[in-house]
Amino acid sequence: MRRLLLLLTIYLTACNSAHSTDQLLAQVWTNDQTIRQQMMALTKAVTTDGRTDLIDSLISLSEEVNRIDAENIAIVDSILQRGLPKKLTDDSYKTIWIVIDHSSLEKQEQYLPLIEQMAHDGKVGLDEYAILYDRVAMKQNQPQRYGSQTVQFGKMEALQLYVWPIEDPSQLDSLRATVGLSPFTEYLQQIKEATGMDATYDPTLTVEELNQMRGNISQD
Repeated sequence: MRRLLLLLTIYLTACNSAHSTDQLLAQVWTNDQTIRQQMMALTKAVTTDGRTDLIDSLISLSEEVNRIDAENIAIVDSILQRGLPKKLTDDSYKTIWIVIDHSSLEKQEQYLPLIEQMAHDGKVGLDEYAILYDRVAMKQNQPQRYGSQTVQFGKMEALQLYVWPIEDPSQLDSLRATVGLSPFTEYLQQIKEATGMDATYDPTLTVEELNQMRGNISQD
């Protein structure tokens, strides 16, 4: 399946068919979202319902997520070899963003300027650019700007969820508003509804302190 999709990508890139590229990216979106919906449901069963018998399944599914993400970014790489295609659907441009958002730090850094330009051109939302900006900052071990990123750590049956430190907590909601993100308190509630976990937010917490907490728990 992977080989078939990559060959198809090479062909579609060569023939520059927007319609065919849209069809391919629609399948990429389905692959990305289906596996994550399964992951979210399984994580919620373990953390909220205490289904420790599902931990091995969760680990296996996590490996499958990584495999699909690697396949999807290879497809997007091929599509973007000659630059961003024109006349794609809004859904296709959003798929390009989400695949990059779910890729490695190297790929995220590579494509962050492209996503910023796409946001300014109206091809993706400013909120989507903000999410990628925060994710890159977190992976670089820097404070995030828009408060979109959380990190979880601990034993699978006792995971803790923390909001990644924010560079200017006093301006958080105003910054979120500039890119179309909901107020931060609403976002925390959305996290709880989606995962069954309360996200701890401490505006005084630094990156160094959070990493120390993660290290201490991993040693227990």
